[in-house]
Amino acid sequence: MRLFISVIATAAMFLAAGAASAEATYSAVTTVASGNAITALAAGDVVTIDVTLRSDGELTLGIGGAATGYDPAVAAFTSGTATSSFLNALCFPGAGCFNGIDNLAPAPLAQGTLSAGILVQFATGVSTAGVANDGTIDEGVDGVGGSAQFQLVFTVPAEAPDGSTTITLGSDPAYGNATIGAGGVSLVTNNASVTLTVPEPAAIASSLAALGSVFGVVAIRRRA
Repeated sequence: MRLFISVIATAAMFLAAGAASAEATYSAVTTVASGNAITALAAGDVVTIDVTLRSDGELTLGIGGAATGYDPAVAAFTSGTATSSFLNALCFPGAGCFNGIDNLAPAPLAQGTLSAGILVQFATGVSTAGVANDGTIDEGVDGVGGSAQFQLVFTVPAEAPDGSTTITLGSDPAYGNATIGAGGVSLVTNNASVTLTVPEPAAIASSLAALGSVFGVVAIRRRA
């Protein structure tokens, strides 16, 4: 990913340096196949994270985005997919999107390792001309305009320890990622994060007991 930063810096030389006010924002929506809450996951639970990228429309030369910082013992990366481009100026149903930043992240997405730790690189793209599109018309991984451009799937391992892990989604300089604007300036990036928790058995029992007490009180009131 250090190469990504170098390539963008070189590309920036094609544009005049100037004040950069652009920023990129990642957002995430989680879905658990079993219906469990992400705060009460169990072994075997499959968690799908849909990641959406938006820009404020200022000039952007390149973006690198990844899922980082997670503990695979609690949340193991299973699979992932990403759109072939993002921040596009034009999108036509059935024909694809154009005049954006081509996504060079490997397909299908895969987990890698850097000195900073493990990561899943879901966005890597450079435009020597720069783009000024906000991502709202991008076709998502589901083919619908305006939906999430990236999707990651994690599974709670059978031997997952009790505890939590937080997945950071976006551009983390420690992993060689950034959002780059005119003049090679690093732009503001608003990352998203998702915390997945496998509670201790005692905590689950306590929650069930509390729920039972509530139902008991309701039943008593009805009889009264």
